[in-house]
Amino acid sequence: MDADTPAVTRRNPYPESLGLTRLGGGVGFGKFAFDPRPHDMNGVGAVHGGVIAGLLDLVCAMGAGAHPDPKQRQFSITLSLNINFVGAARPERLICTGRRIGGGRRNVFVEGRIEHEDGFLVATAQGAFKLMAPGA
Repeated sequence: MDADTPAVTRRNPYPESLGLTRLGGGVGFGKFAFDPRPHDMNGVGAVHGGVIAGLLDLVCAMGAGAHPDPKQRQFSITLSLNINFVGAARPERLICTGRRIGGGRRNVFVEGRIEHEDGFLVATAQGAFKLMAPGA
């Protein structure tokens, strides 16, 4: 690559495919909104558990490596994830958060939550994530 060739910026298309809206964040914290689509629903009209599980994995991983400075953000991979389904997710906006709660330089622990805007808890998660070096 020469000086005239722009650096490749890798993006993760999965969050974009979900239509997540970033609501806030900081070091080790991310908050997002998810608006369920018709194909995200199960047979009884609630958001499918697989969608909830995927959202928790994603927001926990994003929270694990979150940083306000884009150059300091770290990609992370899931080492383990435990999910607790607490209540049925209605087909309305869900607030999804991931927050780093401990760990070291490479392996961190994260808690995740999904709830409705009125505070109704849908699911929680706890996981371990491996942080990759910035730009890796």
